[in-house]
Amino acid sequence: MQSVSVTKNTSYLTLSYIAQKVLSFLYFVLVARAIGVEDLGKYTFALSFATIFAVFVDWGLTQGLITESAKEKGKVERFLGSILVTKLLFSVVVYGLVVLTINIMNYPAITKHLVYVAGVIMLLDQITLTLWGVFRGQRNLKYEAVSVVINQFLILISGLIIIWLKLPLIYLLIPYILGSSFSLIFSSVICRKILNVNFWQNCSFDNLKFIFKIAWPFALIAIFSRVYGYLDTVMLSKMVGDKAVGWYSVAMKIPFAFQFIPAALAAAIFPAFSYQFVHDKEQLKLTYERVMRFLTIIVLPIAVGIGVLARPIIQFFYGQEYLPSVLSLQILMSSLFFVFINFPLGSLLNGCERQKTNTKLVGLTMILNITLNLILIPKFSFIGSSIAFLACQIFLFLVSAWVAQKISSSNWVAGITIFAKTALSAAIMGLVIQLLITKLNFIILIFIGAAVYCGALLFLRGITRKDFKELWDSLISKKI
Repeated sequence: MQSVSVTKNTSYLTLSYIAQKVLSFLYFVLVARAIGVEDLGKYTFALSFATIFAVFVDWGLTQGLITESAKEKGKVERFLGSILVTKLLFSVVVYGLVVLTINIMNYPAITKHLVYVAGVIMLLDQITLTLWGVFRGQRNLKYEAVSVVINQFLILISGLIIIWLKLPLIYLLIPYILGSSFSLIFSSVICRKILNVNFWQNCSFDNLKFIFKIAWPFALIAIFSRVYGYLDTVMLSKMVGDKAVGWYSVAMKIPFAFQFIPAALAAAIFPAFSYQFVHDKEQLKLTYERVMRFLTIIVLPIAVGIGVLARPIIQFFYGQEYLPSVLSLQILMSSLFFVFINFPLGSLLNGCERQKTNTKLVGLTMILNITLNLILIPKFSFIGSSIAFLACQIFLFLVSAWVAQKISSSNWVAGITIFAKTALSAAIMGLVIQLLITKLNFIILIFIGAAVYCGALLFLRGITRKDFKELWDSLISKKI
């Protein structure tokens, strides 16, 4: 199978994630309005709790498979069978740990039952993850892109039926089981049909031992990331209660919805970084600089715009009951720039044989996150979790960027200049929106803000006609 360019891969996955995030956000809004803050807290907690355990099924094996198969296509079948067998065995053990842990924590019966179902969803997704890893290693993401959209469409349709029938809370997890089951079946069939991969070929301890040596830094990174990404929800649930989780999840959902942009790009550029690090250091530098510039221009107006419009956005989508989420949303939007940039920074470190360094950095971030949440949650509830998230993203950005500069030798002066021009353009946009916020509907203000931002960016030469032409030529020629 022909490998596909970074731009084309990014286009596939970005378009699918746009559709998926729109459908997912719509479904979340409908669920939030239908069940209220407290039940939303239980629902969100169950999904977050199960997600933390997902890394103990994968152990970085999928990322190791992507890394090796990106370097040499023939390595897919060498490792795939061993990885699948191992993950199936881990699935049994990990699900038992999920059940045991939630019972030890003395949650009410409804919360336990939600976690049991969420655990099944997590296991299905983890097997699917490895199958899509085969395609990611070959730099072909179009089939995964199709699956992502269909998966979310199934969740939305079945979820709407359950909401309409007013079934008990636990039934709202059934749509996820349907979507995850489809993705598993679809990825299995496509792997067989398109790549002609024999899943169970070359199952051996030696193959597994080799891939584990590569995978363990990815495993630690995944563990650290999941803990600092989801443990705040668990801590809020135990230390404050379900309502705090509900308000926090509403605030977190909006910036999280935009993460498809750096996530899709990071997934697409990871194999490219791995290849260019070995074969073309100059192209590695160029790819890295373009990615950072692109994300900066995209993320700053989003962060500023939603931060200014936080109150009308929360009120419009979720209603009065969720207005306590406004301050949390504003704090989280302040972190969005760092969230976006940390995706490609992590991909660069992992793709350029700095997995151990990245592991240490993410581990330190996890420790900082837990410490800050323990200090801030008792004083500020879910607002404290928002502050902790912002602080951790800034810390991870600073230390990762320092290491990335050593790898890429990029023109950091030009990077700071682009950031300054983009930030000033976003600030002008934010000021205009703030002046008009009491006079116009927030949807109209979004369009006005976009026009002001683009105009300011062009005026300040943060982006030029030449840049537009280069971007267009890149898209046409399928190169980045």
